[in-house]
Amino acid sequence: MKEIKIQDLVPGLVSGVDVALPDSSAHRETYFEWKAASLTAPFGTNQVTGGMLKCWHHAPVFREAENHTDAEMFYFLRGTALMLFIDYINDQPDVNTAQVVRIKPGTRLIIDKCKGHFVPVAESDEPLLVVVVAPPMDAPRVALTETISGVIG
Repeated sequence: MKEIKIQDLVPGLVSGVDVALPDSSAHRETYFEWKAASLTAPFGTNQVTGGMLKCWHHAPVFREAENHTDAEMFYFLRGTALMLFIDYINDQPDVNTAQVVRIKPGTRLIIDKCKGHFVPVAESDEPLLVVVVAPPMDAPRVALTETISGVIG
């Protein structure tokens, strides 16, 4: 098992992932608040869908990765996430490039096409709630050559 130190996600930490951290700027009126997303995804199609991902607490241990033929947008609404990112070399995830990051609620990110990752886990007992926007596409999973364990410290 390969242990990887968990890092707080900030812009520029993970190649192939654009990050917008939560901020306090919003347009407010009497009964609503609007926070515009500052990131735009270069989708390869105009056929885009979305969904709600709910994740529960689990040890940050990853045995497989996935990547996609197009970008994905993630909006982390609730809970703190621990997520694996990894580069693919010759269509295989390279465990030497693995990163496990902590993602706070309010964070938005775009994962570039072909960037390896896996479904996040909740760091605490509070479930994660994440909106994912992407074109309809397969999510082929590939077993890692070595299990990745995120560790604090």
